[in-house]
Amino acid sequence: MATQFTPVNTSADTTAQSRFLSLLKQDILKLDAAELDFGIYRILNYRRVQVLAYLDDTLPSRIALWCATLALDGGQVLAHTESANCYYHLHTFFSRYWDEGDFIPRARRGGSAAYAVPYNGQDTHFHWATKGSHYIKSGELFSRFAYKDGSGEVRFSLERADVEKDNAKGSTKHFFPATFKTVNGGFELQWQWRTATDAEAKRYKNKSASNSKDEGNEPNLPESSEDGDAIESDAAFSADFSTEGNTLQDRILHAWLAGVDFKAAAPPTGLDPDMLARNARRFVRKNTSDFFVHPQLGDFLRGELEVYLKHEFVQVWDAQDAELPRIRAKFKLVRSVAQDLITFLDQIERFQATLFEKRKFVLQADYLVQCSWLLRQPGAVGLEGQKLVDEACASPEQVKEWASWVGDKTKKPSGKKLLTTYPHLPLHTRHFAPNFKARVLACFDDIEAALGGELVHADNYAALRTLEPAYRERVKCIYIDPPYNTDASPIDYKNGFRESSWLSLMDRRVHCAMGILHQAGVLCIAIDDAENAALRLQLEHDYPETVLGTVAVRANPSGRPTKAGFSVSHEYVHFVGRSTAATIGKMNPTEDQAARFSEEDADGVFEWRNLRREGSNSDRSARRALFYPLYVSDIKVRIPEMTWDDQMEEWLFEESPNADEATTWPIDDKGNEKTWRWGFETVRDNMKDIAVRKDRSGKNYVYYKRRPNEEGVVAVTTWFDSKYSATEHGTALLKKLFGKPPFSYPKSIYAVQDSIYVGGANRPDSITLDFFAGSATTGHAVINLNREDGGTRKFLLVEQGEYFDTVTLPRIAKVMTAPEWKDGLPKDTVQHSAADKVDKAGAVLEAAADHWSRRTLPLVRVLRLERYEDSLNALDLEQSRPLALTEQAQTAMNLVAHDAGEHLLRYWLMDSLSGDGSTADNAHAVRLSTSQLTHPFDYQLTLHEPTGCRVVAVDMLETARLLLGLVPRRQMELQDAQGQRHQLMLAVMAAELARDANRSGSGISTRLPAKPVLLWLRTVDDERSDDAAQAEYAWLLSQVQAVWGLGLSDFGTIFHNRSAFWPAGVHATSLDSVLAQRMMERARGASHG
Repeated sequence: MATQFTPVNTSADTTAQSRFLSLLKQDILKLDAAELDFGIYRILNYRRVQVLAYLDDTLPSRIALWCATLALDGGQVLAHTESANCYYHLHTFFSRYWDEGDFIPRARRGGSAAYAVPYNGQDTHFHWATKGSHYIKSGELFSRFAYKDGSGEVRFSLERADVEKDNAKGSTKHFFPATFKTVNGGFELQWQWRTATDAEAKRYKNKSASNSKDEGNEPNLPESSEDGDAIESDAAFSADFSTEGNTLQDRILHAWLAGVDFKAAAPPTGLDPDMLARNARRFVRKNTSDFFVHPQLGDFLRGELEVYLKHEFVQVWDAQDAELPRIRAKFKLVRSVAQDLITFLDQIERFQATLFEKRKFVLQADYLVQCSWLLRQPGAVGLEGQKLVDEACASPEQVKEWASWVGDKTKKPSGKKLLTTYPHLPLHTRHFAPNFKARVLACFDDIEAALGGELVHADNYAALRTLEPAYRERVKCIYIDPPYNTDASPIDYKNGFRESSWLSLMDRRVHCAMGILHQAGVLCIAIDDAENAALRLQLEHDYPETVLGTVAVRANPSGRPTKAGFSVSHEYVHFVGRSTAATIGKMNPTEDQAARFSEEDADGVFEWRNLRREGSNSDRSARRALFYPLYVSDIKVRIPEMTWDDQMEEWLFEESPNADEATTWPIDDKGNEKTWRWGFETVRDNMKDIAVRKDRSGKNYVYYKRRPNEEGVVAVTTWFDSKYSATEHGTALLKKLFGKPPFSYPKSIYAVQDSIYVGGANRPDSITLDFFAGSATTGHAVINLNREDGGTRKFLLVEQGEYFDTVTLPRIAKVMTAPEWKDGLPKDTVQHSAADKVDKAGAVLEAAADHWSRRTLPLVRVLRLERYEDSLNALDLEQSRPLALTEQAQTAMNLVAHDAGEHLLRYWLMDSLSGDGSTADNAHAVRLSTSQLTHPFDYQLTLHEPTGCRVVAVDMLETARLLLGLVPRRQMELQDAQGQRHQLMLAVMAAELARDANRSGSGISTRLPAKPVLLWLRTVDDERSDDAAQAEYAWLLSQVQAVWGLGLSDFGTIFHNRSAFWPAGVHATSLDSVLAQRMMERARGASHG
């Protein structure tokens, strides 16, 4: 009878087990955050009970069971040794890839810190530590953080946030607890996010600062003296916290939690102090970690596991034959446990990646519309425009915004007076009911033709993904000015991974943006020396055949001193084509260049230029056929009859000059034999442009008429003109617009204007994208170009910073209002009237159509998109599902509990895994909850903000427009006889415009294709009768015919929600499944290489 063995843990294997489980629970899975139920913590706590049961019971039991069997043959010492060995190897393997809670995909080869880089044998290779990962810190920060303490809620919010460009937190800012106050249902702790004062920096400074782990976060201040003189000015700062934590932030939190400092934020009685301390540190960490999402985590770790097990876990060459079965069994056990854990970790990452990559809902769509355009329309449209403008003048919110735009300081400004003074002010539909916006859009017979651009408030990756279907291959130029990642403008980065963080930020966004760019389009990236080398390597690695060149721009003529001794005055702009069809355009001539062409004839302006070539490649030996005689009289040039001697390689002339003619060769005044610029055939064909002109000594020379190139001049790679100064034409320009500079480091508008011009905006109907829009310099530049030549260019600006509503949007509104500003007001010299300008004789000097206001497209669309954290908070989780359950999810988007009048959108978190841990090709980790678009006007999302939760309506029409890839021409909103609301959009497919442009090669076409499409949304009663459905069809047909003069069979496709009646000959498609599929599509491709 076999002896039953009950394993008894020794300290060695208990320690190894505890160490490994602690790594999983706290560092990797963060399962100590059970009281948090928002954002990423909703995923981390998903099925927390089951996961803990697996880690605390199932996993140890599997190892213990094997060890129990092992002990029967080899004894308890061997069993305990092998148990500890299993946990040791599991800990060793997983700890290699997590760094302070963040996964870093560094391939290891061997027990030492030697890393392997994936390489396919090409000439050169560029790699960084986080390649292939999504950088997620560019999203909005400081959103909701709350936890449960007993029956109440403790919420953390921000009292003060000094938010910089792209929400890049400066390297010396920290979180300071400010005040604790009672709110409904609990308590709220307000924090400040700011730089430390000098006194605070001294108080919390680490005395061994040189050993601090807080890279760049310690102010460079002198040490306090031994006797405390440095801090005696403030008695409250007498304690020493230099050892309470590794970083200044740690020491600030310690001083507060110890009750020594920040008394206004003293915790209320009754709160659990341990829970408060834990969550306070988590709140700080939340905004300084979780930098990446890893779509390929599972594939990476599975590959690494195989390498580890084969090369470090098993050394069969040292084992005795009798040990091989035990080693093989241990191999299988550790491999199986590790694969289970990898499968779960991969699930979490794919959940996040799917939500991060998903296209986003449009939460709000508004328009800026020039009032002057509405007022000057003829007929019924003009009458409706007058009503709309009158309503705008009567709106306190609109008038307040107008006054802020034009610097009106009156206590009660008058809308009508403001419009009288500044007639081109745009009204902002944000201040009005939805029907107002519908009435505005109904005034346009071609919305796309009137659209000057779009402003998108969103994370730039989310915006690029969402905009892609509507703009794919339509954008002719992309210009971006990303954060330079210097101490003055850093991005959030993981300590030790500053370069990798920046490269991951750029990699996925540039890759996504390239899919939007026209085949002949150009990407322009402004950068300085800090990341120039890395960016250049990245671009040449990803686009080796289409890097077009780099321009050096003198952006700071006075220079920025450096430690090395140089005064840096330059920056760079890199130009990269989408394909080999992309080229750099020519620039407009400068004033000095244009002034050279001072002569004019019937063919236009010209300058006289010597026909003899000068400079390089001008000697006779270089091009012997261009060395020939001309017979010249005082007024005439003639080419003699000549033949070419191949042997001598020279012209033999067969006639002599006339008596009044002299033979002239291309020989300079020093006797050097040169060449003519043209061959004799070209001279003969252009005799009307050839003339004899005397120099000051009276000697005759042969000249030709040089005319300006109609396409412009070739761009050089050094831009040193004073107009490129960011101080004079960036910061100073913003000061003119706003009264004071509201934004740091804006580019010179001329640097941006010239960059986009040679990058594709020289086409008058081009679209220019900027997904680091900042202060909207790119949009301003596009408007200026249109005013110069009457073009119809459009801008597409993406910005997620808080200054979107204080800088980005107001700048566009201001520029629509007037072209020149001073001290925050339109200049007095601006001519607002668009009447014809005539001279005394009645000749038209400037037609009204050429007035700057008529060369300003009157409409700008403003979109606000769902955020990544909004998506996380909308997860509809089911806690009862077992780990790694195999199931296929339905595609969907449904209202939840609509019988209670609520229409909150939800996402389902799915386990779309096969038994071996692999993912089905057509499976998604996250799905929208159902696909029934029954109530398209009532859908809502809950936004979690520092001030609490806010439910907002989703604009399903704009969401559908973007996901379907539609370009709207006309829109209207109607009510039927039953009072049901209908939204209709007449549009064309963006893909048709892109194909038409690629076929013609003439830029972005705006002509209507033969078959437009119709987007139709309405509330649907699924229980209605067939007769009701047919009556709805008849009503729709009558409305479309009456307003737009089209039959429903005239549309190539009618997109509609739910079901509808359609007779033969009408092509229609339900949106219900299409929108869900388009929204949840994963991003195409990954990181290059």
